[in-house]
Amino acid sequence: MKRIYVDLDDVISRTTDTYSAVIEQEFGRQVRFEDLTCFDLKVSFQLTEKEYRHFFDRIHQPDMLMNFDPVPGAGETMARWIDAGHRVDIVTGRPPLARETSLAWLDRQKIPFSEFIMVDKYNRCEEHHPGVISKTQLMARPYDLAVEDSLDTALFLAKHMAVPVLLYDRPWNSVTLYHEKIRRVFSWKEIDDTVFLG
Repeated sequence: MKRIYVDLDDVISRTTDTYSAVIEQEFGRQVRFEDLTCFDLKVSFQLTEKEYRHFFDRIHQPDMLMNFDPVPGAGETMARWIDAGHRVDIVTGRPPLARETSLAWLDRQKIPFSEFIMVDKYNRCEEHHPGVISKTQLMARPYDLAVEDSLDTALFLAKHMAVPVLLYDRPWNSVTLYHEKIRRVFSWKEIDDTVFLG
């Protein structure tokens, strides 16, 4: 049995695809998805601190979270992994307030998982929050494979946890990679075709 880590946003859920429309509606700016070359959305969208706080609150409201589309192939592949006896954990950096809506979305989309884990991946929690673990606590969980879109998190997993990472290709992680444990992938079909977990 393998233990597999799968990120939620932009790996299972088509999340950032929707943000350009929010930025245009809220601030009257047009920014294309393919131009989001920095993982820090405050930088990518050139937001002030006040604008970013408003944007961050808006994109984590239930009406936004529930309307995301799934990334094609994610649910089907994860279901096959679970049916084959593997453990598939969804590991997300979403804020604690998004827990119940995230679980409701996964249920609506019929996306199976073994455990839903919230991690303070981006150092957003100023103090310990029940239900959110630190990256240090994450390190105590052994994984055989991870699927991520954040290059910084992929490097953390590869360097500090020695986990092989499939980096889901996105504009914000398009820099050239040189790490033996990180491999770029372009779709769940590619993951499904190349990862043998039988």
